[in-house]
Amino acid sequence: MLKPYFIFYVIVMISLSACSSTVHDFPQQSFRSRLSEGDGHMGWSLNYFDSWQKELQPRYLQLAERHTIAAIKLFTHLESDTSPRISEYYVVRERRTRSCRLLAELQFAAGNHGHKLSSRTPDGCMYF
Repeated sequence: MLKPYFIFYVIVMISLSACSSTVHDFPQQSFRSRLSEGDGHMGWSLNYFDSWQKELQPRYLQLAERHTIAAIKLFTHLESDTSPRISEYYVVRERRTRSCRLLAELQFAAGNHGHKLSSRTPDGCMYF
């Protein structure tokens, strides 16, 4: 015969294991928080690019490039997670395009002043 505390223990363990598993159907971050994160990276990029234009220190260009690429990646993923049927899709698309233009401008400015950036073109940017 099974002892009552053993049955209670089994029931508790089954309950705990059932409650501990989680299913994520949606991204953990909301659309707005992901968009804000990309905007934050773009803010830093513009700030570093402005600092570079004033002081011409290559590290500012490198930091601007790093943040711009991070923003492009965020906007690209957010765009792919958003349906073209809603207006937010076009907001993200425009921000990704603007980020790609900034990256091209950074690379052009670096080349004109004899600096070399990584010249990485992330997915989501196409230069013609």
